[in-house]
Amino acid sequence: MQFRRTVLRPATWGAALLITALATGCSDGTSPAAAPSSSSAAPSSAPPAASSSTPSTPSNPSTPATTEASPEPSPVISHQGKTKIITLGDVEVRVTRGAIGFNVACNATNTYDRTLNIRVTVSVGIGEDWVRATEFDFPNVAAGQTGRETTLVGDSYEGELPDEPKVYIDSVINY
Repeated sequence: MQFRRTVLRPATWGAALLITALATGCSDGTSPAAAPSSSSAAPSSAPPAASSSTPSTPSNPSTPATTEASPEPSPVISHQGKTKIITLGDVEVRVTRGAIGFNVACNATNTYDRTLNIRVTVSVGIGEDWVRATEFDFPNVAAGQTGRETTLVGDSYEGELPDEPKVYIDSVINY
């Protein structure tokens, strides 16, 4: 029983150090390990010393793997007159309210070094009960070129369309 407790304690300390390193976002293992050890050293100083030598080797390979993963791009929303512009990566969607609906234009740029098919799904809504999704399909977009397409959304809606629609780029698929 005594042996099991000493085995579990370094593993617990190692897990705590790994969680602290991931929570602080530091990729350097020495900075996060020093802060928790010094603040937690009051109850028992022997276990952190044992755990810092054993689990630090496995925690260092896992920490860079999580910090190297790129996050999803965030959309950038801007306005040009009455046109709402949403940019997400290499895709730009422009939405303008017209007399009978929303004119939705989509531009998708191929930044790869080969020809791609690009499919973009866009949703336009009024923020209450009405939402319409439309797909833009750009086949065989050459490297460095931009696919462009325009469509009318909301022409069948019975009611007052808002001046400021809710617009979302639901998905961008390169295949």
